[in-house]
Amino acid sequence: MGRMVEVNIQDLVLTSDASQDVFSLIAVTPNRIRFHAWELTSEDLAAVLLNLTFQRITAVGSGGIAAPDTPELVDEADSPRTSTVRLRDTTPGAAGGKFRSYHWEQLGPVGHVYTPRMRPIAKIGEGFSLLCNTAVVATLSGYIAYEEVS
Repeated sequence: MGRMVEVNIQDLVLTSDASQDVFSLIAVTPNRIRFHAWELTSEDLAAVLLNLTFQRITAVGSGGIAAPDTPELVDEADSPRTSTVRLRDTTPGAAGGKFRSYHWEQLGPVGHVYTPRMRPIAKIGEGFSLLCNTAVVATLSGYIAYEEVS
């Protein structure tokens, strides 16, 4: 088992850009990333439909921010994480393959917890993102959980 990391997403405001990465993470040498789970909730009270795609990426996007809260190691005894986590990139990362698409009305949570045999693994220098293909202003909170493996 590798180094488990959890990233808290708190009050992330999406801009009205037509296509942006809600979150992205990329593996850094010598590690790969095994993705475990993600979930989002919204402060929106109206049923505004968002089109989301969880996908593999070969490069991170730009125009956003590094994760403002330090991603937390699940086991404090682990060595420091090496992966890069970004939020709200208005220029999405380079897509490397789609896993799953979601149509989310924001009235309840959306997310996915992968079973052990279904957890996607990214190569060194690659990663994952959640792409929002809808021009919307929304405030989102949630988490992502992944593992760095060598």
